[in-house]
Amino acid sequence: MADADRNRWNDKWAASEIGTDHGSRMLDLLEPWLPEGGRVLDIAGGGSNTSLEFARRGFEVTVADVSDVGLIQARQRALAEDLEISTVEVDLKAEPLPAGPWHVITLANYLQRDLFGSILGALAPGGIFGVIIATKTNLERNERPGAPFSVDPDELPQLVLGLEIIHHSAEWRPNNRHEAHLVARRVNPSEEI
Repeated sequence: MADADRNRWNDKWAASEIGTDHGSRMLDLLEPWLPEGGRVLDIAGGGSNTSLEFARRGFEVTVADVSDVGLIQARQRALAEDLEISTVEVDLKAEPLPAGPWHVITLANYLQRDLFGSILGALAPGGIFGVIIATKTNLERNERPGAPFSVDPDELPQLVLGLEIIHHSAEWRPNNRHEAHLVARRVNPSEEI
């Protein structure tokens, strides 16, 4: 399965040659809760600009993706701006998340429901997790992503059990996509009652 996924994403990123623009949207979503610095894991972010947005802010960024083409492009975009990022080629359907702890984990436009269970253990205490993903309502106006790659509008909170949900919304966004946005936090043990 990894080869099929890798080839599909490699073809997509090779054809586009530029990253997606959801990096600034992710930063806007997380802004009120961002720590001043720390380690960021951008899951399936090889083709996005999320890593650049965080690197510009001085975070130590690692991008984990199955697509070697997407990761090469991410490194090239970072080099063009004299930014440092790390990349890890990983098949998350068969391999674990890169070792944490992470102060911030981001996930946009990638749905692997069984991956959400490992987020709690990968986050540092007080760490935040941000998600942007299309909902099935999006199919009313857009063909993609298809239903298997979309969540029900109220599904994300059920996928992050053990994390404190700080923000959740599902609505039509300015980009004409119906998306669920979620920010969740790993409670710091000193805050537990």
